[in-house]
Amino acid sequence: MIKIEIKPSQVTVDERPGEKDGRKWVTREQSGYIYLGGDYPELFVFRLAEGQPPYEAGFYELVESSIEVGQYKRLVFSRSFALRPIQNIKA
Repeated sequence: MIKIEIKPSQVTVDERPGEKDGRKWVTREQSGYIYLGGDYPELFVFRLAEGQPPYEAGFYELVESSIEVGQYKRLVFSRSFALRPIQNIKA
């Protein structure tokens, strides 16, 4: 299980608009801490789908469909990045 923590200060969406070849777009991101086995969790940023509300503060695990095998057989985050709440967990 990959554990992710969203702190109360991270319950916001960062939006960055842009334009390329006449097409306008908006990137929506949220940040959290991911536990990868080290002494401390690491800060990371992940995309939110259009219209998706930010995840609330708490502990989550990565949903399996969030990871896929990409180009050259490398693991990558899918565009449908999703988290599942973890109940009764301690930091």
